[in-house]
Amino acid sequence: MSAEPVFDPAFAEAVAQLKAAGVESADPLKHSLHDARVIQDRYFAFLAQDPPAVDDTRDLEIAGPAGAVRMRMYYPTRERNTPVALFVRGAGWWAGSLDSHDRTMRLCALKTGFAICGVDYHRSPEAKFPAQLEEVLAAVQWLTANGASVQVDAQRMLLWGESAGASLSVLAAAKLGADSTFLKGLLLFYGNFEGPTEATRAYSKWVWTQYLGGDWQNPNPAAIPLKADVSKFPPTWLGVGDLDPLLKDTIGLADKLAAAGVPHEVKRYPGLPHAFVTMNRVFTGAEPAIEDAARAGRRMVGLA
Repeated sequence: MSAEPVFDPAFAEAVAQLKAAGVESADPLKHSLHDARVIQDRYFAFLAQDPPAVDDTRDLEIAGPAGAVRMRMYYPTRERNTPVALFVRGAGWWAGSLDSHDRTMRLCALKTGFAICGVDYHRSPEAKFPAQLEEVLAAVQWLTANGASVQVDAQRMLLWGESAGASLSVLAAAKLGADSTFLKGLLLFYGNFEGPTEATRAYSKWVWTQYLGGDWQNPNPAAIPLKADVSKFPPTWLGVGDLDPLLKDTIGLADKLAAAGVPHEVKRYPGLPHAFVTMNRVFTGAEPAIEDAARAGRRMVGLA
């Protein structure tokens, strides 16, 4: 029998705080999709309280391949025409919104000192791959064409993804290819890069099935980041907890980047599981991890 994981003490305290507040991350294997989203929204709303102040935010909509796509700009200071990071949220493709990750995006903006643009891709299973990827690419293309209208320097752009959003960021970078000189780097927290296998957790198999719209045993290769061509990638930063069930995904992508000669850095966080960054309101270790990514991002755009 394997030993119980030993969590970082501060993370264990954060989990106890969530339990005391009566909120939890939803399990869609135990609830209907509707009920799971209600539970997950309550969880995210608790974590999103007490957001740090930024200079300004701006909501907008752009035309996407399947209809309007919501985006939100975050400006940490009065300075404009800074680099911009397109933030692609996680939550298994099936949950979350701009509001669910509002606090996290504010911290990303404050720690980098430049603009963050959140993209609210449509959720699965109502929208299936490649809809989410196409919407991320639409957001990238809109920023490159209209950056001046939202007062950012879109020629210095990063993709910042976490979990499912990290997966989409890798696929987007592969699609954009070598001609995208404006893409200066990737910041990726604990991505779902490998795709489903026999050893994958039941929850992850469910997530992939909803996202792909078919049997997890026969995934579309175009949806699997570790099957993508990474040879033309910009510098890439990878952050993951060493208790994350997706740790091997991050190691696998790092190995692939190394084989392709792509500059990259891997930061492992002891005693931490999946999705710890979004717990930044209650977990004191989340903000330093965002700072790690932010420092890497500033170097990528030439600000460090």
